[in-house]
Amino acid sequence: MEKRSTTFLYQAYARFARFGFWRKNKFSMAGNFLIYALILTACLGLDTFRSTVYQLFSLLLSVFAVSAALSFKPPKGLWAKRILPEYGTAGTLVSYTILVENKTGRLKKGFEIRERFSNATPSLEAFANTREPHEHLRNPWDRKLKVHRWNWLTQQKQNAVLARSQVPVVPPASQVSIQTELTPLNRGYIYLKGFTFLKKEPLGFMRAFYHTTCEARLLVLPRRYRVPELNLPGSRKHHTGGIALTSKVGNSDEFISLREYRPGDPMRLIHWKSLAKTGKLIIRENRDEHFVRHALILDTHAPEGATQAFEVAVSIAASYAANLVSGESLLDLFFAGNRVYHYASGRGLLGNTKFLEILALIQSTTDKDFAQVSRAVLKYKRLLSGCILIFTCLDNERLDFLNNLRANGITTTAFLVAGEHEPAPGSPVYLIDPNNIEAGLSKAGQRP
Repeated sequence: MEKRSTTFLYQAYARFARFGFWRKNKFSMAGNFLIYALILTACLGLDTFRSTVYQLFSLLLSVFAVSAALSFKPPKGLWAKRILPEYGTAGTLVSYTILVENKTGRLKKGFEIRERFSNATPSLEAFANTREPHEHLRNPWDRKLKVHRWNWLTQQKQNAVLARSQVPVVPPASQVSIQTELTPLNRGYIYLKGFTFLKKEPLGFMRAFYHTTCEARLLVLPRRYRVPELNLPGSRKHHTGGIALTSKVGNSDEFISLREYRPGDPMRLIHWKSLAKTGKLIIRENRDEHFVRHALILDTHAPEGATQAFEVAVSIAASYAANLVSGESLLDLFFAGNRVYHYASGRGLLGNTKFLEILALIQSTTDKDFAQVSRAVLKYKRLLSGCILIFTCLDNERLDFLNNLRANGITTTAFLVAGEHEPAPGSPVYLIDPNNIEAGLSKAGQRP
């Protein structure tokens, strides 16, 4: 019975969504007022013997019919493509260019253009199984109808705020460019399906419109905050094999100079170009490197209803990843999905933009087990100078891991992203309220 009612609600909301999309494109603001006036005059003019309002209704209905007839046939002839930037950032305006081409022999004017999303309607499986954040706090009627869940899923699918843009006059067989903007709401990919061209009929109540296809996607990086400098000085530590070994590619060391071959030197260090030029065996002289290496550990377990907290945790991780990666240090990112993921960034490795790309697509998990991440990080405990840990829940297993890091002499800073109703974990774990993020981050920057 529950499954049948969910399917019925899904189909009803999907039809309403399609009708709403059509009505938003079809009617202008004046057209919406015309509909409201028709409804009002129809109600007031039911008694034709006592009121003459029905005459006004007849006039408005005639205007509506003429407007509908004029907007029946869409005036096709325009095509468009877009030039998108490589990345966007959640909450930050993204400007890009749309190229509109007129392939006909007639002048085109008075058009508007609007972007369309791919798969803007949530799937039945998502509607049935994905709960809206804080849905458990809503009243029974709202939980039964699931209207808030539908609105939330629809917003997650669209992932951006878009506006219509006016198309300038397009001469025959020519092209014009339009500068437009969108505001990403969430990290991840924005999938764009194509464009809708709209043109008002002469009376201005309705629009004729048609769709064109031009698929593209834009990767939206996580929202970033202004984070204070942390007390993670760390000390340079010896890394046998240098950065290449750290990234698990080969076993090369830092190059110092060239010298002549000495008995016992390994053959892999021969510099073959010098041998070809001089006819003598020349050896590359290397040394192991010492550098600062930090770990950024993001706990991907998000308790039920903690979707907002997890998104804030990802944003904090992105903020520190953008600041900590430098030419003189390494940063390791650890997180767990269906397995443990480990990425290294720094000199000769991934750049911080790649880190942000990874964080843009990371997903929360329902598995509360932290042992996999703990074991993966502790394998590097002799190499790490400091750690930043970001949790959305704090249990004994995570506290034991935190204490284990400190016992090994690793400087740590830990954040717990949770609501203000959560008890403060106490120093040195900083509580971050998702509704007051910068205040919690500023406390982490205060030196004792």
